[in-house]
Amino acid sequence: MNTKKNFLFYTLFLVAVSSLFAQTQIQADLLLLSEMTLEKSPLIQRNGLQINQAEANFQSQRSAFDYNLTSGYSINKNRLTPFDLDPRQQLLSGNLETNTSDFSIGLQKRFRTGLVADFQSRYNRISNNLPLNAFGVDVGPNLSDINSSATLALTQPLLRGNGIKITTAFEKSAQLDIESARQNFQLNTAFELSQLGNAYWQYVGAFEGLKVFEGNEERIRNVLQITEELVKADRKPESDLVQIQADLADKERQTTVAEQGLYAARVNLGRVIGLSEEESKSISNPTNTFPTIMESGFATKFEITDLMALARENRTDIHAIENTQKGLELQLIAAKNAKLPQLDLTGFLTYGGAAIGGGIDQYLNAFSNRQGRSSVLGLGLTFSLPVNNNLAKANIAISKIALDDQNIAYKNLQRNIDLNVSIANNNLENSVLILEKAEETLLYYQQVFDNEKTKFQNGLTTLLNLILFQERLTFAQLDYLRAQQQFASAIVNLRFETGTLLSLDNHGIASAVLKESFYTIPNN
Repeated sequence: MNTKKNFLFYTLFLVAVSSLFAQTQIQADLLLLSEMTLEKSPLIQRNGLQINQAEANFQSQRSAFDYNLTSGYSINKNRLTPFDLDPRQQLLSGNLETNTSDFSIGLQKRFRTGLVADFQSRYNRISNNLPLNAFGVDVGPNLSDINSSATLALTQPLLRGNGIKITTAFEKSAQLDIESARQNFQLNTAFELSQLGNAYWQYVGAFEGLKVFEGNEERIRNVLQITEELVKADRKPESDLVQIQADLADKERQTTVAEQGLYAARVNLGRVIGLSEEESKSISNPTNTFPTIMESGFATKFEITDLMALARENRTDIHAIENTQKGLELQLIAAKNAKLPQLDLTGFLTYGGAAIGGGIDQYLNAFSNRQGRSSVLGLGLTFSLPVNNNLAKANIAISKIALDDQNIAYKNLQRNIDLNVSIANNNLENSVLILEKAEETLLYYQQVFDNEKTKFQNGLTTLLNLILFQERLTFAQLDYLRAQQQFASAIVNLRFETGTLLSLDNHGIASAVLKESFYTIPNN
């Protein structure tokens, strides 16, 4: 009874462990792993920070047009001991004490036309212990005099800093940098997906390669079994068994090496995705098979010029460098403008008034009182000219160098893209030929081995010939497997070089990873 209970307990335990393992296992589906790469890859995450940095720089450039609120408050207490001959000495019992408080608040705004608006309001309160006011009237000590004013000043640059194109040059350049960062992010993401695709096909190759070595080992075991029967029937010498046993030991060694290669391919696949060592080991056996020539849509040679045109249309790094060029052109325009003299036209209007008495309420009374009201309307012109102007000249030179460098980089990028597309297309065409020949070779060697096996059973050939054709069959299987992997990687590489590996939406943002991207030739 206890034995049955123990058996039931262990059975349930094994089922639970198997269920837990199944839940934590990562399915090795190419599309699922692609989505996981987009989410987990540290390199993709780091590339995403470049967009955040560009956005922060754009916000920094926009700050030039922020509203600036200023305010200030000060109080002073002045004590003066008058001279004996000072007539105010007769009205004072001691020192002349003056209390002053001053409050100001202002708002400044720079517009994208270059116009600078500055509004400021001031409140000044002054009192002393002298009983006479400024008009010599006896009003008693410590009576406050209030002065309030509001000033609006408008300054428009006429030369340096004039015009929307000049004032917004760095802001628009920073905005273009954001778009450039996003486009470079798309390219880097596509590159990581190409790395994933190649790592996945290596994993599939290692998995299928292990099957080849296991099959190879199984064939040797079958030969060993046949030989043992022939030895028992005195149709083969017993020394043949030693040769086959040695060959079997070598095949078992090869299988162990293949198992090691499969483990390395699995962990390397997890590395590309962004998984830890423990997570990488939980990747299941691959669920996707290698693409076939018919499935890929490969029929005849493509016109290389069409593929190059496709790459120039879809490669986001080309568009990124074009945006960077536009930004540098704007910066050069701003640098040339900075070489001009400073000529600013300023108009201002000040309105204020005066009031007598304490209290903050007198601030508004000073504006409304008829007596003591004042207004000032003015116009000014300022001119500034750095004689040597070395800073402006240096900035122009720096901007020109940066733009020239970018133009060289742009042409070099196009040149390299054309070369890489040509290489990728040539690799694809050759991989198709290699795959076709490898498949043809495999079929022939399979027939040869089957024939030799039959001849060996009938005593018509030697064991050495059988082992030789067995080795050739294994090599043909491995060559065919490598040809399949090379063809699959050639599709991925051509997709990346032509900018068609990652699907983008209308705004150029990565929207989906499609299976066709890993299985079909880009359509031009």
